[in-house]
Amino acid sequence: MNLLNLISNIRWLPVIVMTVFSFVIGFGWHSKYLFGKTWSMENNPNNLQSKVNAPLVFGGTAIMHFLAIASISAIVSGQGYTNGFLTGFLISLVWILPSMSGTYLFASRSIKLLAIDAGMYIVLFSISGLILGIW
Repeated sequence: MNLLNLISNIRWLPVIVMTVFSFVIGFGWHSKYLFGKTWSMENNPNNLQSKVNAPLVFGGTAIMHFLAIASISAIVSGQGYTNGFLTGFLISLVWILPSMSGTYLFASRSIKLLAIDAGMYIVLFSISGLILGIW
């Protein structure tokens, strides 16, 4: 499979839709009803005030999610929901989780925080793969 074939396989509208949906998943995932309280405590146990550059955080996240979801689209578009789901799941399980784990180990971040953060990407990429596989 060459790069041009992969790029031509990307379905741009579904990628945009799933990128927007990634924020819906993130909002729900980090809400007080799911993991928001634990995530906040694990990230900032001393409850220190910090300045957040919202345009950079949300804009950068949108670009990174767009790129990741476009790459999933390149691989799974038109391959069916089962193949899409499994591909998204495996990408997050064998690439995302180990990469994040190394970073979290070096940064002395908790396993609980890793489970919350990596769990969101496992869900996001699995659902993205499923949707992109059938769209």
